Amino acid sequence: MDKNIATELDKAMQETISLISSANESDINKVPFKGSWTAAQTARHLIKAGNGMAEMFSTEAPKANREADEKASELKEMLLDFDLKMNSPDFIVPEDKQYNKKELITGTESIRSQTVEVLRNAQLDEIPETEDDNPLKGYTKLELLHFAVYHTQRHNRQIRNILNAL
Repeated sequence: MDKNIATELDKAMQETISLISSANESDINKVPFKGSWTAAQTARHLIKAGNGMAEMFSTEAPKANREADEKASELKEMLLDFDLKMNSPDFIVPEDKQYNKKELITGTESIRSQTVEVLRNAQLDEIPETEDDNPLKGYTKLELLHFAVYHTQRHNRQIRNILNAL
């Protein structure tokens, strides 16, 4: 298992927790500019994306017939291209509501701790079963781990920018 990329996910999720923790409760639900999510919605998006991650990494799946990290660099290039604007799949779009800071922190920490624990023994060269409409269908667990890291880093940058704009 690639311990470095697992450590990167741990660090990225801890950064999400730190960003939300350091924000004023009154600021996390403020829209900084038209068309933007709030910091809270961005954190909620990461929680929705991370739900089930630990279970996915721990569930046995068929081995890949290719290098387990074959698509990792293209994921990094895409997700860390901050000029590229993307639309979230509907199933992880955050609800338009007022969020509680503590609940966002607790939710993120729960996903972080469960996932980090499971990654110690995960078989990352497997391709987990996913829904047909999931844009990450066919990716290996290692590639999905890379996705989780870069996706979290991308949205941490977004949260920082939102909070700085307020």
